[in-house]
Formats: sequence, structure tokens, C-alpha cells
Amino acid sequence: MQNSDLITVSELQRQLESLSQCNDEIDILATISAFLQPLLHYQDCIILQKIDKHYQTIGTSNIDFYDQKWPHCRLFLQVLKNSYAFCNNPSEDLEFNFLEGNAKTALKASLLISVSTSNQQGVFIFTNVDINGVSDVVGSDLIKLFFQQAFYAFLNLMKLHAQTHQSILLLDKFSQLSSLFKELASEWFWRTDLNMTFISVNNIESENNTYAQLFINKKIDNLLTINERKNTLKWQQFSALLAEYDDFSGFEFEVYAAKPLWVSLNGKSQFDDQGNFIGYLGIAKDITFSKEREAALESEKLKAEEASQTKSKFLTIMSHEIRTPMNAIMGMIELLLDTELTKEQRQWLDYANSSADILYGLITDVLDFSKIESGTILLVNKPLNVKLLIENIVGQLHIIEDSDDIIFSVSISDDIPTFIMGDEFRLGQILFNIIGNAFKFTRSGRILLCVSIVDGKLNFTVQDSGVGIAKKDLVFIFQPFRQVNDGINRKNEGVGLGLSISKNLIELMGGSITVDTQLGLGSTFTILIPFAEAPISEMKPELSAEHPVLSILVAEDNKTNQVLIKAFLQKLNHKVTIANDGAEAIEFMKLKKFDLILMDIMMPTMDGLTATQYIRNELLSDIPIYALTANAATDDKASCFKVGINKVLTKPIKFETLKASLNSL
Repeated sequence: MQNSDLITVSELQRQLESLSQCNDEIDILATISAFLQPLLHYQDCIILQKIDKHYQTIGTSNIDFYDQKWPHCRLFLQVLKNSYAFCNNPSEDLEFNFLEGNAKTALKASLLISVSTSNQQGVFIFTNVDINGVSDVVGSDLIKLFFQQAFYAFLNLMKLHAQTHQSILLLDKFSQLSSLFKELASEWFWRTDLNMTFISVNNIESENNTYAQLFINKKIDNLLTINERKNTLKWQQFSALLAEYDDFSGFEFEVYAAKPLWVSLNGKSQFDDQGNFIGYLGIAKDITFSKEREAALESEKLKAEEASQTKSKFLTIMSHEIRTPMNAIMGMIELLLDTELTKEQRQWLDYANSSADILYGLITDVLDFSKIESGTILLVNKPLNVKLLIENIVGQLHIIEDSDDIIFSVSISDDIPTFIMGDEFRLGQILFNIIGNAFKFTRSGRILLCVSIVDGKLNFTVQDSGVGIAKKDLVFIFQPFRQVNDGINRKNEGVGLGLSISKNLIELMGGSITVDTQLGLGSTFTILIPFAEAPISEMKPELSAEHPVLSILVAEDNKTNQVLIKAFLQKLNHKVTIANDGAEAIEFMKLKKFDLILMDIMMPTMDGLTATQYIRNELLSDIPIYALTANAATDDKASCFKVGINKVLTKPIKFETLKASLNSL
């Protein structure tokens, strides 16, 4: 220790004793001021702690320096290296640039002294110091010890503040939890005598014990609501259980009280030393909230089911009302196209037929989506010719999407089996949607369909050079009733169901669909579907034979559809009798023998289902009956089969469909 030190060891001990008695920041700063002010004549004292790459104010005699981060720059590097630094013009140094104008202007010559502990570094800054006392202070080993202990004092104070703050937070949290527990605590203890009268009720509430007020000195029978008293079977079973002194758990009942109250009891029978029954001891739980929530959920469930039934009913009615006139429109166009027409007339009819097909497709999409959503859609599993299916789809698209600006090519791997097991209609619907979409969004360029086998699954890849899809829009493309551009000025028609239906059908088949796309550069859709090759035993050879002339009874109330069906049947050389409703069809059945009945389902006077039941049960006839219905839902078809209908033909009925159905006879 140097003899020329400014202070003695005893003086240092007195100062350190003063620091140890400090309770807060003000006390520490006052102790520092009392000791160093006579030596440095400084204006403000600022204590900084080094945190990562900056310094943080942890104590100061001037509020202007609170909550400030000081950058770790040249001046601080010099302090750490030499243990101190003297700054003549603080307002020009980078370390002081963040200060407000007044505080920065007021700064004059400042002394910076570094201190360090085992794991912390700090800096004391004294502003506007007397330059004459600086060298003596920074050269004193005893004063350096004082700075170190003062820094320790601030660190301990910060630690104490942090612990106090944490303790306050914990106390606050505990207080909240205690209040919440008291509010929500729903379990309480109870005891009865041998007559099942409640003699003790204890819960967390020391005052205003609601359960005690309701239960003490009462039997369960006296606590029941009117609804509970109506449930006689439940209480007879409970009484029988008590008569046998059996234990019970989870016995729920509604308590008669000013506010709704449900409790769940767990009870254990009690016996004295002589084995005599003395009552029950158990735990009760307030389940009012869960019962109210259960009732609310049940109410919402009933509302949802009612809404679903209403929607299904609406779709059924709309299906019939739309499909019936569509049947006439498409059928009449088909009949007209089979007559002598001028080139201009045929062109107009082609336009009408194309629009009718689009409208029919929209109707089918909406109904398909409804069936998928309700889980009533069923997939068939029978042999189908994959290559022929693709050939037919490609042929249709070549006709519909005739364009010289698009090259459409198909590549089918040689290892694709000719016949597989699956749903031909639904697979065709998927491919038609995906390839049709490629045409819809490709004005010019190329569309490529590749069919192969990948990992034992059928792999369909549809690649186009169209407009592509932005990454942000990919989340929408498989959502129902959504299109990437769904504004009123969109270029492409449709209701946005094609991809959604396709994805759902693919997943029903156990497959997957993915898309790789880039805006402006086209899209690639990849479909993977599990498959099994059709066994030879499932293959049925097609038989060709001459079909006889049939006598057919048509029960149809719509005049236009009468004309259409009659024209279709006469075109096939069959004999036709028209009945305007089910009752009239029955009268014809009594007078004449027919080979087949085409029965509309929704008719006035007597509907098709009632008429079919009468024919089967009263006339005891097994004549083939084909339903003509615009209701395409699975439940509607099931209703038809239930009364004895042999086949269901869905409107609008095309000539080739009707012909194929009659040929199956």
C-alpha cells in the first residue's frame, strides 16, 4: 500500500461500514458523495453495468441519465484498458451522443473509472470534475477498493430489487390463484346419519357456506327439483343401492335451489365397532358449470343438426325443381340435334347445348359437395378400363376445348394394367376436373397428362404452361366456393367446387393430390391413388343381342318431360303409355300388361313411392320399375329401393343413358 495514499485504512473501513448500512440507491449515492465530493468536486455521479455489447445505467444522481443504454465505444475501451479515462469534451464523444440536448450541453470534463468483480464489469462516471483532484483519486489503491465495494452495493441492491419484484409477482399470482380456487373450488365433504340425513358439510368457505345451508339436516329426497322427481327409475335404483349399504360414485342430480345447482356424489358406507351401519361419508362436487356447458353444447348440436337437415331438404327440393326443367331442356336439344337443321340452326343449338351442360355441371357439383360434406357419398368398386377411360376424357376435352394455340398430349406407361378395380365415374370426374382446369387457365402453350405407377399407386400428373398460382393463393385452391380470382370481373366461370370435390374424392379413395406451381409459369398437379388390378373372375364379356320392342308405362306429371321421354322411347321403337300421376298408373296396370314402368317420384295425387308400394303389395306385380327422379341424394335412392324400385335414373336423362338402361333388361 502506498504511504502517499489520499486516505488511511481506518478511513476506508469507516466508508465501507457506511456502505454496508445503506438501504437504497439514495443512501449509496449520498455515501459516495460525502466521501468523493471534497476530492473531485463533481456535479453528477453515474454508475453503469456492462451488459453484452452495451452499458446500462444502474444508479445515478441525475434523472436525465436513468434508463439509458450507453454504446460500447472508444472511450469505454480506454477505461477498461487503463482502469480510468478522462474526457475533456463529453458532448463530442459518441458515448454521450444519445443524451438529450440540455443534458449533453451541460456536460464538461468527466472522469470515468472502471471496476470489475468475478463476473461483472462496471464504470463510474463523474461529470464536471475538478481536474486538479483527478490524478490523486485514480492513483489511490484504497479508493479503488471503495469503488469496487460501492459497485457491489449497487449490484446487490439490483438483485434485491429483482427478488422483491419476483416475490411481489409470485404473491400476486398466488393471491389470484387463491381467489380463483376459492371461486371455482367445487369439491366438499359430507356426512350423513343412518337415516341418510346430512349432518355435516365442509368446504373451503368459512362463511356463507351455500352447500351447508342447502344440505344440513335434510335428506336427498327433500333436495330434488321437479325434473328430478320425474326420473323415478333413477331414484328407485339409488334407493336400492342405499338399502344394501353399497358404495357409490359419480351419482349426479339437480338440487332445488335459488340458482341452478348440480352435484355429483361419491359415498362410502360407515360402520361402528360392532358393525352397525351409522351413515355415509363422502365427497361432493359441484358440476353446475359442466352441466350448463353440456346443455349449451346439446342445444348447439340440435341447432346444427336442424340446420343441416334444412339444408339437405332445401337441396333435395332445389335438385328436383332445377333438374326437372333441365331434363326437358337438354332432352329437347338432343332431339332437335337429331333432325334436319341448317348450319346456322345447328350452331345455335350447339351453343345452347354447351350452356346447358355447364349449368348441369354446376348443379351436379353443388349436390356432390353436399353429399361429401354429409358423408353420404359412396364409391363403387368394379372393373374399369383405365386406358379407355382416359381416351374418352381426352376425346371430350378435345371437342370442348378445341384450340390451335394449345398442344395437348398424353403419355400412358406400358405397365398400367388395362382393367383395375375402382369407381369409373368418380375417377373420370376427378381427371375431367383437373385436366379441365388446366385448359381453363392455359390460353396458349402445352398441357401434358402422364399416367404411370409410382410406389404401387396410380400416378396422374397434369402439367400446364398456364397462368400459374401465387404462393399466397395456394391455401385457397382446394377450399369450396373459392377461386384465386373470385371478383365479379373474373375470366373463368364456375362456383369453385371442382378442385374441392376432386380432393375429397381422392382422399375417399385413399389417395392424395399435390400442386407445384409458379405464377406466370404454369402448374403441375400430381394425383396418387391406390389401386388393385381387376381379377379375371370379375371380367364379364359384353353380349350383343337384338332388343325386343317393349310396352312401357311412363308415370310423369310434367308435360314437357312426357313429350321428351315419349320421343326418346319411340326413337328406340318401344310402345309408350303416359300416366299423369301414380293413381292413373295403377289404373293402367289393372287394364293392360306392361314390360316396364318408368316412374317419376314426385307427382301430385299419388307420388311414385306410394304407387310402387301399391303395385308390389296390392297388385302383387314384379314388373321392373325404374324411377325417374331429380332427387339424386343417396337417401332418396335408398327410399326408392326400399319400396321395390329396381333402378334409379337421375334427371336430366340423356338418350344414351336411357338406351343403356333399357338394354340392361
